[in-house]
Order: sequence, then structure tokens, then C-alpha cells
Amino acid sequence: MVEEEAIWHVFVGGAQHGPLTKAQVFESLSSDALVGSGLVWRPGFTGWKSVSEVNDFSQPPPQMTAELKVPVPSQNLVDQPAKTDAPLVGKKWSLWKSASIGLLVSALTLLMQVANGRGFELASYAHTGSAATIGALIGQTLAAPLIFSLVAAVRNFFHRRQSRSSASAVKWALTFAALLTGILAALFVYGELFFSSTEKISGAARNSTVADIHGTCVQRQRSISQAATEAQIQSYCTCVSEKLADSTTYRHLGTKLDASALADLRQRAEAVGAACR
Repeated sequence: MVEEEAIWHVFVGGAQHGPLTKAQVFESLSSDALVGSGLVWRPGFTGWKSVSEVNDFSQPPPQMTAELKVPVPSQNLVDQPAKTDAPLVGKKWSLWKSASIGLLVSALTLLMQVANGRGFELASYAHTGSAATIGALIGQTLAAPLIFSLVAAVRNFFHRRQSRSSASAVKWALTFAALLTGILAALFVYGELFFSSTEKISGAARNSTVADIHGTCVQRQRSISQAATEAQIQSYCTCVSEKLADSTTYRHLGTKLDASALADLRQRAEAVGAACR
């Protein structure tokens, strides 16, 4: 009788063994060294399968004797070198799923930015709605998904003998698109609500406004007040920027500078300038 070809590989106890003959695999099943949920592979399989899924092992071979069926310690899985052409156990990572997880991380980062008092920057970008600010928002939102996708791609490259991910690419691509749309829509709503408030500015928004007004004031005073010293200019502009910020609301920051808004700003600036002289 021609001896069976040793083509089978098994994965038991966290280690891969093989090649084994079909009879050796059956003997391992009989001795409980390998159970029905154990993984097997042979050339021609696209990936590892459980023993119970393989028809070759659904019935014991006719040539097995009663002695082989007696549960005895099996040595079939000991010191059997594993062939390098057998695929690794596990599956590749889904790129779209990784990107979606990264998008959730981006959303958490944006929430932390709002909680830390820097939400006015996001609101300003969304409220402005220019190509530059929208690009900045999208770039900030997509940074984490790109990193997660790159990590998954590199990991798949080094585990390219693993079977493909079972995650549906279409499903996760749609999930990614829905998450991205939801995050951007939430940012635009946040921007509109943020700059509709009549409350006086505070926190990081106030600090940024004070810095902008102070810088503009110093440049203007240097050009029109030749006799004033630098200390006098700095003191005057500090007073102006602080008082002007005290009269500024979030709605003021979000209002486009049309004729009416410019007139209101000029009136407030004149009143503050007179108070600081």
C-alpha cells in the first residue's frame, strides 16, 4: 500500500505542527491531542479551518485499527517542523475598519479640545466656512484615520500570508463616510451655536481676542504716535485690548464686518480709546 503523503498542518496549544499524514491527524484526534475545534491546513486551502469543517476527518479511515482508536498519548504533534508555506493563524486587519476606529479617536480628540477651552478655534473654522478653514478641519479630523490605516497596511504587509479580513469593506467604508459626515456636520452646528451667543467672551477666546487687538493697536500707535515711548504704547494698547474684549460678545466675533458692524466696532473702539488716554 502506498504511504500517504504528509501534507497536513495542525495548530495546537499555540504552536503549528506539520507536515503530517492524514492517519497521523486521525490518531491525534483519537488521543484527544487534537479536538474537533482544532485548526488544520493543507496546500489548496485559502486559510486555516477547524477539523469539524474538513470532510477528510468527518469519518475515521477504514484502515484504522482498534489499537489506533485507543486514547493513548500521541507523539504526532511533537518535534514536527512547520512548513513556511502554511498561512499564519489569524486574519488581516481591515483598512476601512481601522480608519473608522481612527475617526472615533479624532472625534474624542475634538471633544477634548472643546473641554480644554480651545473649542472656539474649531467653531471659528466651521463658522468661517472658507476653503482654507474647511480644509483645516478635514485635515485635523482625518489625521488619526490615516495613521490607523497606515498601521493596518504595514501590519498586513508583514502578515501577508494570513487570510483576508472577514470585515465587509463596503460596510466599513459606509460607516467611515457616515462618521465623517456626522463629525463635520456637528462642527458646523457647533460653530453656528457658538457665535450666536450674546455672552461676553471668556477663556481662550478672550485671550486670543486680546492678543489680536493688542498687536494691531501697537502697530497703529507706532505709526501715528512718533513722540510716544514704547512703554507708553504698550500700556495704552494693553488697556484698549482689555476693555474692548470686556465689551465683546461671541456674536460680535462671529458677525461679518459689514457697514453696520464696522460702525459699531469703531464706536466701541473710540469710547475705549478715550477711557485709556
